[in-house]
Amino acid sequence: MSLTGALLILVSPVLGWSQEKPADLVVTPQEKAMYLEHNQTVVDVASRCIQETYKTHIAFFNKYGISKYYGDRNPSLNTREKRLAVIKSVGAPTSIVDQLEGISCIGLTRKCLKQGFDATQNPQMSALWSRLDQNLISRGTDGLVLTQHLQKLGWKILYWNPRPDLNGEWDAEDPMILAGKPVSWDSGIRNSQGQFIYHPAWGMHGMRYNQVMKKDVYYNVKVDDKTTLVNFDIELPQAFIDNAFFVGVAHAGYHVFPGSFGQVIEAHSMRRLDSIDNLEKGQFNPLAVGGAPQWTKIEKYRSGIVAIPPK
Repeated sequence: MSLTGALLILVSPVLGWSQEKPADLVVTPQEKAMYLEHNQTVVDVASRCIQETYKTHIAFFNKYGISKYYGDRNPSLNTREKRLAVIKSVGAPTSIVDQLEGISCIGLTRKCLKQGFDATQNPQMSALWSRLDQNLISRGTDGLVLTQHLQKLGWKILYWNPRPDLNGEWDAEDPMILAGKPVSWDSGIRNSQGQFIYHPAWGMHGMRYNQVMKKDVYYNVKVDDKTTLVNFDIELPQAFIDNAFFVGVAHAGYHVFPGSFGQVIEAHSMRRLDSIDNLEKGQFNPLAVGGAPQWTKIEKYRSGIVAIPPK
């Protein structure tokens, strides 16, 4: 695929999005205190939610050969009629069409966090989530924005990079995945106006690592911990595994993956309806065989940030 293809994006020379920024979310000290009082309920329910969603997905697929959850950005599935056609093609009963639910990586995360907030049975907590989520939507339903919102409620942001010594290799490989040939970072991905041309699947690992180490910032998110999940290779630290729920982000928000006790359960917005991989499960261990977040032919997730709840 050409580097000037439709999947590539123009960004400013500092790799920031050139769009007007909607108003940021304001969380009052009283709202944060209220959240902290209910934090354990939110975390426990969100953890159960992602696990139960995955179990439902597997059971439904094993019964019908169709995923209950379809990619909500997949244009081939964006109408009831299109989904019905796939159901008919695999010989599943057409009556299941209205049981299907749209999903995405951040959609699964939002769904389960909402369940957690609502499970507190406190109308103010449900209202807080609604305001948080509406602000998230207004800012492009961006995974980085979600982590910032959680941080304001007392969550910690950890930078993750299992092998910083490989940043250079990863940065050289990322453009080749799409271009099919070596690309010069100095000239091959700039246009005549000096703008970078890049694909959001690329991790920009070296640049973001240096930014975190020097400024404690990943893209535009303040990093609270830049050691726990750095250079762990394929041995995930027990301190991280002990977290009952977490929200991971790869490659500056390109992918969002919730998880529990070191295990990732991730959803995808563009997969086929008759693919059991619409939802996937694996240990948070991106460099290990079978580890997560799962790689594809054009997506190799190797660094990012993770939000973990207060304890």
